[in-house]
Amino acid sequence: MPENFWLILSGLAGGATIPSLFKYLSNRRGQSISVEERLRAEMFEQLDKLKAEIDALKVDLDHWRDKYLTLHKEHVKLKAEFDKLTKDK
Repeated sequence: MPENFWLILSGLAGGATIPSLFKYLSNRRGQSISVEERLRAEMFEQLDKLKAEIDALKVDLDHWRDKYLTLHKEHVKLKAEFDKLTKDK
């Protein structure tokens, strides 16, 4: 009889702790997923900021390229006029 009592008692204790263990493990998994989702959202936010910064730099680059090409055309024009004036002499 005492052996049966210990078997029943261990069965009850196991039955009571196993659902708690599964609940704890599933909560830990859920917390891990939420941390991963938060980190992923932060990465996408940083990625969007970097894309916006790259777009702004492209606009700035286009502006400076236009300025350079304008100055280069003016330089070529002035150099041609200078060469024309020096050949005439």
